[in-house]
Amino acid sequence: MNIVITGGSGLIAGRLANSLSKNHTITLLSKKNISSFFNHPNILVKKYKNISELTEIFVNQDAIIYTSGPNSADCKNDYLVQKYIKETDDIIKILAENKTVEKFLFLSSIRVISDDCEGLITEESVCNPTTNYGRVKNTIEKNLLNLNKIDGLNRIILRITNGYGFPAHKLSDCWSLVVMDICKQAVINKKIELRSDGQVYKDFIPISTITDTIENIITDENLKPVEIFNVSSGISVKVIDLINKIKKILEQKLSYNLEIQINKASNGKSIPKMFSVDNTKIVDRGYMSHIDNDCEINHLIDYCIKNFR
Repeated sequence: MNIVITGGSGLIAGRLANSLSKNHTITLLSKKNISSFFNHPNILVKKYKNISELTEIFVNQDAIIYTSGPNSADCKNDYLVQKYIKETDDIIKILAENKTVEKFLFLSSIRVISDDCEGLITEESVCNPTTNYGRVKNTIEKNLLNLNKIDGLNRIILRITNGYGFPAHKLSDCWSLVVMDICKQAVINKKIELRSDGQVYKDFIPISTITDTIENIITDENLKPVEIFNVSSGISVKVIDLINKIKKILEQKLSYNLEIQINKASNGKSIPKMFSVDNTKIVDRGYMSHIDNDCEINHLIDYCIKNFR
């Protein structure tokens, strides 16, 4: 397949490009200079400044994987948010007029439901986002779902939980995410400081599982015109429990003991809520790839040792 991936400097986009290039021809779009990080013959990196440049790029493409988007911090900037929403709408209009692209995958987030999930979360759960990030993703979802039918274009929304793993290149802005942050801290500072008390529950899923699952979806010829899938492990764990697991692997690889310092100011302020992000739909369709947390954690730690030690 000929596949365009947007947001080339992001964590998932870079890993997707490397993974999908084994079997497909990839055009990786970015507004940053990242071409030096990709030397695979099946990956073409395109730097662009505005949407008008994409019309020609989208010709004769089979699928668009839309990973672009502001992070949590950027979502506090109303100008960036409105610019992102407009760019997304403009891209959809290009695809509607182009009529050669068959599939549009939007990488959304489980945070469209809430940042304070509780109980069982399915694709039918009511969206009630509680942060700007969740509201931005929810706005794009609504815009996609409310579109009139576009002949020949499948619209697939993937609500991803907490993806983690090593980036494809150094420009990836991923080191504020908790798992990546603690691994980097351990290598540089020889200790781990948490911004919270670690008692909150999260559903962590390796980037390798996400990329393989996306390939399974994008190559399926029997997709419905509109699909929504939860991309999750189906199991929520306390952040501190995962960190303690990673800490043991870090100590083995680094050959020194690590101290964990929690943010006591946040301790006891809220009661952790148990929840489960149901992945039955994506599993039953045969899309969900094998989940190997140990492999992803080891690769992430090795990346940090190589680049930050």
